[in-house]
Amino acid sequence: MTAHIPVSPIGATKALTPPWMQNIRDFDALEIHPCIVIGNDNLDSQIVEQCEPDDAHFWCIFGHLRTGGLDDFEGFATEAEAIAFCDRLTVAYPHLTDKEG
Repeated sequence: MTAHIPVSPIGATKALTPPWMQNIRDFDALEIHPCIVIGNDNLDSQIVEQCEPDDAHFWCIFGHLRTGGLDDFEGFATEAEAIAFCDRLTVAYPHLTDKEG
């Protein structure tokens, strides 16, 4: 017999929700930038930098933090996919309509 372990619906939801979405109030605008992978760090995580559109490996949507700086939201294979997602975000979160980039 297996013991029943209660699952918190709030905990389950947070586990499926991207961290940036849980902190959406911290952002005031969105930016879309072409990005390129330039290597890996010592933990084998990719090192990504913004680049020229013709050199892009992918396109990333960044949230502009109210306190300054950027946080990456999602990456997309094409600029069109990134724009479409950005448009959906601004419908759901109108305070992000001050798009930059």
